[in-house]
Amino acid sequence: MSLPVDFRRVPYKDVRTRAAEALPGGERLLGSEVAVPGHRLPKPRRSRRPRVLRGLRMPGDRLAGVSRVFWRLVTLPEIGGFDWLFEWRRRHGKPLEGGWHSLGGNLAAALWPVSKTTGVVPVLQLTDRRLGIAYVQRARRRSAGQLGVVEQGWSTEAHHVAWIRHRTDVDADTYEIGFTDDSWVRVCLPSQGAVNFFMAFPEHLRQDAMAMGR
Repeated sequence: MSLPVDFRRVPYKDVRTRAAEALPGGERLLGSEVAVPGHRLPKPRRSRRPRVLRGLRMPGDRLAGVSRVFWRLVTLPEIGGFDWLFEWRRRHGKPLEGGWHSLGGNLAAALWPVSKTTGVVPVLQLTDRRLGIAYVQRARRRSAGQLGVVEQGWSTEAHHVAWIRHRTDVDADTYEIGFTDDSWVRVCLPSQGAVNFFMAFPEHLRQDAMAMGR
C-alpha cells in the first residue's frame, strides 16, 4: 500500500535531516527536498514500483490504510472532461518522456513506492556524486509524529542529469528534471524552500522553462 503523505505534523526540515543520515559515506549533500509525483505524472503498474521499508510498521498504519480506501472511494474522478485534459497537455507538455525504462521513468516510478507501512516520505537528494531518492518512515497516528527508518532507493550518477527547470507556468511547486538519455520527469517539491534545491544544481544545468518551449 502506498499513501500520499500528510506533512502537517512533521516539518520538512526534520524529514530532510533524517534522510541525510542514510547517505553513503564520503558523499557530500548539495541539496534535498521532499518530493512527490508531479502534476499529471502517471502511476506505473505495481510491478514497476519499488517495494520499500519491508517488514516495518509504525503507530497508525492500520487506521491510515482504512482511511485511504475510504478517500479513494469518495474522490473517484468523474467520467468525461477529456477535452480539458487534452488542452492542458497541449499547453504544458508531457509530465514524462522516455518511457518507464528510461532514467526519467526510473525516477518517476521511485516517486510511487509500495510499502506495508503507510507513512513513507520520498526525499530527492543531490550529492556531489549522484541524484537519488531516500525513503523516510513516519508514524501516521496523531500522538506519534516520530520519524523512523531511512532507506536509500533509486539513484543515478550526477553526470547523467542534463538539466532541471522550474515550471512556474504549471505550478509554483512543479519542477522537471532531464537526463542524458533524452528522458525527463515532472516532480512536485511542495516545500516553500524548494528553489534552494533547484539552485543546488550547477548553473549550466538550470534551464528556463519558457525558453525551452516544452
